[in-house]
Amino acid sequence: MRHHSSLGRRDPDVWYFYYRCAGQWDDGPCGHKKMYRAAEMEGRVWEFVCSLLTDPVQLRADLDVMIEEERKAMRGDPHREAKTWLDKLTEVEAERRGYQRLAAKGHMTDEELDEALAELDETRKTAERELEALHGRQERMEQMERDRDVILDEYARMSPEALEVLTPEERRQVYGMLRARAMVRMDGALEVSGTFGEGGPFCPTEARYSMP
Repeated sequence: MRHHSSLGRRDPDVWYFYYRCAGQWDDGPCGHKKMYRAAEMEGRVWEFVCSLLTDPVQLRADLDVMIEEERKAMRGDPHREAKTWLDKLTEVEAERRGYQRLAAKGHMTDEELDEALAELDETRKTAERELEALHGRQERMEQMERDRDVILDEYARMSPEALEVLTPEERRQVYGMLRARAMVRMDGALEVSGTFGEGGPFCPTEARYSMP
């Protein structure tokens, strides 16, 4: 959904803020035409997140599951995999120099050299992509571990009263660390999902509220 704002009809100096379907916004085929008051929706999502933060034992277990799932997705030993691709890059450079020496001595035509170097470039690009992806996964897992520690050491220790007075920016930080996502179904039910809930880190029925 997207933010939508409008001036009040009775008081033109007052702004009202809503959420509305992005597809319907663009005159698309979506039949979800209802708009929802932003303050009400955001309040319900924050209420649910606060209930997570006041149960740190379960929250820690859920966050640990999420980190373990991310670790499994890395397909084995990341250090060994990185070494494999680094070795491949070293081989590519050695072969490149070898082909260039052969061409300099007249043992390869220019066309043969271009073809061989093009193949090596493809291998190099593949290795670089794999290394970048591997680095990204490793960085993402480390960030999840840092987020878990911040959530448990700072926010999960707060009283309900302290959580209620967090600023919008602080709340957005909590949402980001929990990978929280809120969606409104066609029947008006509000679903909140993220790195919490039974059955895995992303369970589609972790929280569901019926909108009035």
